[in-house]
Amino acid sequence: MSAITVRFYSLWRHHLGRDNVTLQAEDIDGALTQIEDDFGPQLRAKLEASGIHLDGSIQDNSLILLNGTALRNVKSTQLKEGDVLHIFPPGIGG
Repeated sequence: MSAITVRFYSLWRHHLGRDNVTLQAEDIDGALTQIEDDFGPQLRAKLEASGIHLDGSIQDNSLILLNGTALRNVKSTQLKEGDVLHIFPPGIGG
């Protein structure tokens, strides 16, 4: 297991009341499962109180980068000590 940092941005940071957390995980899926278990219910409750319904998991509703690279472009799902997951809410606007 590797110690990684998870950084939350914008609306997620606001509703979770923190900008980062450190966790232990072997791979990206394990880290995302921990994030959902630890923060998903809190985030959904805060959003619901604001009149926003969140379907699916945090992962389903976020842009997630590993060390600055979008997950869809990451070649290995294994995490190493010091990796950083950046989690952004979906972009809105027009």
